[in-house]
Amino acid sequence: MRLPHVLFVLALLCISLFSCNSGDSSKQNLNDSAATDTVAVKFELLTSEISKPVDMKAAPDTTHRLFIGDLGGKIWIVKNGKVLPKPFIDISSRLEQKDTTPSVKAMLSIAFHPQFATNGKFYIYYHAPAKDTAEPCNLMIAEFKVSSDNPDMADLSSERKVLEIDGHELSHDACNLAFGPDGYLYISVGDNDESKVPVRHAQHLDSYMGKLLRIDVNQTPYGIPADNPFVGVKDAKPEIWAYGFRRLWRFSFDPESQLLLGGDVGDKKDEELDIIEKGGNYGWPIKEGDSLHDKPTTEDTSKFKLPVNTYPRTVGICIVGGNIYHGKNIPQLTGQYVFADFSGGLFCAAKNADGQWIRKPLKIVNPPADPFIIFSYGHDENNEMYVMGIINEKAGAKSVVYKITSG
Repeated sequence: MRLPHVLFVLALLCISLFSCNSGDSSKQNLNDSAATDTVAVKFELLTSEISKPVDMKAAPDTTHRLFIGDLGGKIWIVKNGKVLPKPFIDISSRLEQKDTTPSVKAMLSIAFHPQFATNGKFYIYYHAPAKDTAEPCNLMIAEFKVSSDNPDMADLSSERKVLEIDGHELSHDACNLAFGPDGYLYISVGDNDESKVPVRHAQHLDSYMGKLLRIDVNQTPYGIPADNPFVGVKDAKPEIWAYGFRRLWRFSFDPESQLLLGGDVGDKKDEELDIIEKGGNYGWPIKEGDSLHDKPTTEDTSKFKLPVNTYPRTVGICIVGGNIYHGKNIPQLTGQYVFADFSGGLFCAAKNADGQWIRKPLKIVNPPADPFIIFSYGHDENNEMYVMGIINEKAGAKSVVYKITSG
């Protein structure tokens, strides 16, 4: 789908998911200096019919469908390689209405209940109207159900509000939903924009901001798993699983090792890849990647979990995230974490013999001729990989979803 050039520019400037600054870094990039054995991949167009695609999930059933959410509040089904003519669901009327900029009036992520095949439940992360009119919006995680009459249509009236968080400065808030192998729903929430809201909350356990949450959606409105690390801790939100994130835009579980990996979007210097552990503190805003962000600091930085890999702005702009590859199309990447960057680049990362995570760029043999801005990353039921975003062509901005195949 083509967007007017002016609309694209506004979306690019305002869109909440890419809220990193363009500061430079002089850090030597050792991981990218030896890329002679880079794996070659190519882009295979799945569709250009979905405006501003922002998330993709494969339903955990036997229908072989892909569900792609757009920023404006619609979820589309791709069946047999074709986008169905009607959206699976359209929640655009339930998004924040007083502010129509993409950063506020937006749907950010979708997730399917592990028992979706039998209970028809799925979850949407979106910006709802704020209860306090002084706020731009609230962050809403809501449950919906599939229509009893048509498996390709959802029942809009079935909405059940699960968790609602007061929105603040939305250039960082709201990120991703995913169910873990334990059956619980994990929710990442970005920290506030410190340029507009001076108090940053990622280190404060009494706030949801800058956190990864973990809840049980099989209770009403939701339950707190008893083994969450801050259950019973004074002045701490019991939903918190890990903290100290700036913007954990996309995270994923490896179905084999059950490792939880995510990309935390940087501010001025570093993009970082984290292995996320129970109760872990990942350092923001005191640290950004391997660098001190708040200088000087009296904090004990030794307590922070270190990223497994970082890269500076000479390599990418904002880390999007990805997943550990177990597909069949590109065997050279099996067992490696494959991820994307907002700049249009693709990377893989894996442990070497010394246990260090080494990152290498992937060689895209057929990159678009015009700038490609990657919004998000997804995979299908066979663990084959996809990226989605916008190509800024002279005729206008074209939304695309690409499958990544062997080059």
